[in-house]
Amino acid sequence: MRKRLSQWICVQFLICVTGVSVTSNVQAGFRTCDQNSPTVIRQKASAYQNLINAVSLQYGVSAELIQAVITAETCFRPTAVSHKGAYGLMQLMPATARRFGATDKSVTHNVHAGTRYLRWLLDRYDGSIYHAVAAYNSGEGTVDRHGWNVPYQETRRYLIQVLNAYRKLANRNSQVLFAPNLAAAAQFQRASLIEDQLYPATMNPEQEATEPMITGKRLRSSNIEHVLTPKTVEKRLLPSCKSASKKLSKSTSYKDKQGVRTFFYTVKDNDSIERISKVTGSSKIMIKRYNDMEEKRAVIKPEQVLKVSECSL
Repeated sequence: MRKRLSQWICVQFLICVTGVSVTSNVQAGFRTCDQNSPTVIRQKASAYQNLINAVSLQYGVSAELIQAVITAETCFRPTAVSHKGAYGLMQLMPATARRFGATDKSVTHNVHAGTRYLRWLLDRYDGSIYHAVAAYNSGEGTVDRHGWNVPYQETRRYLIQVLNAYRKLANRNSQVLFAPNLAAAAQFQRASLIEDQLYPATMNPEQEATEPMITGKRLRSSNIEHVLTPKTVEKRLLPSCKSASKKLSKSTSYKDKQGVRTFFYTVKDNDSIERISKVTGSSKIMIKRYNDMEEKRAVIKPEQVLKVSECSL
């Protein structure tokens, strides 16, 4: 009886905070993939980890964010197809897949195109994960009109699921939220704490069967997440330097500053952006982005030093 009452109170508070009803899911015992422990999510991701690490470094998007999107989209089921026709691990509509370079429906093309789309959205919204994730679900036109707080329950649920998975994967010892402003951070901060009370991430399946519902002690200030705003979010979005390829390290020089490693390539005779991309492993899109080049036209000269990649130490 106490457990049911605790669940009801938590659910009602979550509805008040976010406007998203999860009552039916709780009553049915339904768990979304983000409510698994970090260990379980990583196990599900393990079959695709090498691919995720590669595209993470190539497009400058953290592996944890890519994993979080896949967690919310398909829970790492590569053959998933939505009723609207979105397909693959990252659930791309055919037009979006083609727009970002996928020429077939393979897992590799799907994850490359989905990550390129995420990179494009992060650039469009100045590094705001909230805006980028909302747009990934409901389209950039919707977010352009409404901001990150899209008035659709599906998108609001999706935001919670991606951010919940992301904070679990980004740091095992602390919960991290990213927000365009402190008011937005506070909203999802509270929602995530309630979400954890409903489905504690630290329990294993055996514990979950017998452990009573966690009480309000988790709401004490010592458990409140650390909040990052756009001024600090860009560094945390960088891929880890642990995933840097030998190709990149061999063909470039680098400088370290404030926890970020930046890689530089010196242009040689007859070099092109395409060739530099092949030599370094960095995408043409990112090379142009790092050096403020026009999308369709990029002029480079011998001995010119180009920034080609960066990662978090």
